[in-house]
Amino acid sequence: MVDLQLVDYIKRHLSKGYTKQEIEKILADNNWEKKETKEAFKIIENKKKISKPVKKSSLTPKEEKYQQKAVTNHDQITTLKNFILSIRARGVKDEEIKKALVTKRWPFDLIDVAFKELKPVKEDKPSSTSFVKPQIQKKPKKPFNFKKLLWYILGFIIMAAVLTGTFFVYQYVLGLSSYEVTINGVTETGKCTNLDCSDMKNYAFDFASENLMFYLGISAAIALLITSLYAIPTIKNGILWGANILYFLFLIYIGYTWISFSGAI
Repeated sequence: MVDLQLVDYIKRHLSKGYTKQEIEKILADNNWEKKETKEAFKIIENKKKISKPVKKSSLTPKEEKYQQKAVTNHDQITTLKNFILSIRARGVKDEEIKKALVTKRWPFDLIDVAFKELKPVKEDKPSSTSFVKPQIQKKPKKPFNFKKLLWYILGFIIMAAVLTGTFFVYQYVLGLSSYEVTINGVTETGKCTNLDCSDMKNYAFDFASENLMFYLGISAAIALLITSLYAIPTIKNGILWGANILYFLFLIYIGYTWISFSGAI
């Protein structure tokens, strides 16, 4: 929706003699988007195109001719007034404007009427040699949301830590299932020699620790990717659901590996 305050601002400064290009530049310098400015100009131009319905005249030809002359004079006076206002806005004095109009063969009586209907100049207008930008309130810029950034960083750290821990557990389970011992000359997998199975546990822990830094890097990359995609409003919900489903399936796979190993003991 077009800002009515913007439309009013453009109307006022068009009447003061500013060109469309000058107003567009002023608004662009004050953080107004081109789309908003174009829509405002479009509304103003559309209003100018609307014409009043013409009523059927009941006057005699002589009366119609007199009325037509009055309408023409009124239109000419309106044109003169708009011209005078635009030239005044450039700093030209009234006497110089009158001389220019007489030179262009405008009727003296219409010139006098136009000046009488206009108020005398009370304040300085922008001159043609020194263009002064009218004041307009700048559109405020949205401040950077540091709080939101901190939440994203915290989410990234937690996600990377959870993924690293999950990979470690997965490697630990693989270490348990791949542990081999030799009993009576026979090599067996998934068996332990100590009563508390400390030998198997130590081997599994060392096995998981060997590639810990590698899985930490993978976890950080995955967490960074998910966090970055989650920051896009249009796909954040899909990313959240997709990541949760994949993580849940991975946990099921780890559980299946553990159950398979436990059943083989």
